[in-house]
Amino acid sequence: MSDKPSFTVTVVGLDAQHLRLIEVVFRHIHYNRYAFRLVAPDATEAADVLIAGVGDPAGRDALERARARGRPAASIAVIGPDELNGGRHAIEIGQLVRQLLPILNRVVELEGLAGGPRRMRGATRVDREQPDAGSAGSEGRPRVLVIDRDESIRRQLADAFARMGLDMDTASSCDEALERLVMQPADLALLDPTLSGGDGLRLARTIRREPDWRDLPIVVLSERRSPLDVIRGAFAGCSAYLAKPVDYDDLHRTVVRQLGRVRPPERLPSHLRLAAAHR
Repeated sequence: MSDKPSFTVTVVGLDAQHLRLIEVVFRHIHYNRYAFRLVAPDATEAADVLIAGVGDPAGRDALERARARGRPAASIAVIGPDELNGGRHAIEIGQLVRQLLPILNRVVELEGLAGGPRRMRGATRVDREQPDAGSAGSEGRPRVLVIDRDESIRRQLADAFARMGLDMDTASSCDEALERLVMQPADLALLDPTLSGGDGLRLARTIRREPDWRDLPIVVLSERRSPLDVIRGAFAGCSAYLAKPVDYDDLHRTVVRQLGRVRPPERLPSHLRLAAAHR
């Protein structure tokens, strides 16, 4: 049994897609310094932390009841860019999933639930956490997420990206890809449209709908090469198309071009920086 402090969390008033991503985060909770357990909305008054969407009537009602009864004391209002904060702490919906664990950690500490004194009175924003040192967007090497169920393709790309000086994560299904993005943001994704557990292009559209992932370059990696397949990838929000088997030079050019969209040249490996300058 873990000796870490444990807290219960309930979520009210968020759509099914965001709730699913929150559940993904909670499946990896054992990596966190506190233990959090997701409980049903009907257990709101017994929960330690309430996460409520103020754009939904049920979320607003839960926040009002929490404020009137003082339970739970730690309430996080999930707001849109133009919405008002109804809880003690507020976060924009685009930051919710990517930074959920740091935010929960900070809230229980601010409220004194983790054993220390309450540090702050009144409402505050909690969506200004700095990215982890190893995450995409840090000063580390660019990170590529390869989403493909073919192990031989993943091995081939691992060798290619090692030559390019890039870090690589892999996923073989839609659910696993979402888990990887939640736990370790990427600078570039390569996606096979034919994935287990769902349609790869549908996954691309899901990624495009998330504000924090909207600018992530997605490259289709497919054995299908018809103009119609390329058009389908573009309509799903994919930035480029590579045919299998993958040619190293084509891969290199595509990676340089796509990383150049999201990283300034000085934050690319030196050989990619030179290639980007001459593309």
